[in-house]
Amino acid sequence: MCENISLWCSYQAILFKAEQHPVYPRFAILTAFNPRSIVLNNPDNLKRNELLKIELLSMTNGVQRVTTSAPDGSWQEIGFAADITMAEARQLACRWQQNAFYWVEQGELRLVPALMTDVAITKLGEIKDFFYTE
Repeated sequence: MCENISLWCSYQAILFKAEQHPVYPRFAILTAFNPRSIVLNNPDNLKRNELLKIELLSMTNGVQRVTTSAPDGSWQEIGFAADITMAEARQLACRWQQNAFYWVEQGELRLVPALMTDVAITKLGEIKDFFYTE
């Protein structure tokens, strides 16, 4: 349990970078990197993410590349902002073995559990405080 709580807390210390801020009224931020937070090599992560991107593009035209990183830059993962429902996002996150995903609605950023069952949706604040454009 302590390990999961520590992991959940680490997911809350994040920044997002993209070419532009997503313009969707609500969206998920998903990745296929590092399933169950087990670090894979970069080629495997990139291959998984490309397959996730293809799947997202089959669901919506609203897909934008986003890099999620720790504030100190100690890690980063490539993912996607996608104009899909929260239920679709949870289903994809589980399929790609992700412990959690990020959800943005009405300008509010939330961390949403997918595989993790001992935590609840956590409000993190306004997305503008976490999102930077390149």
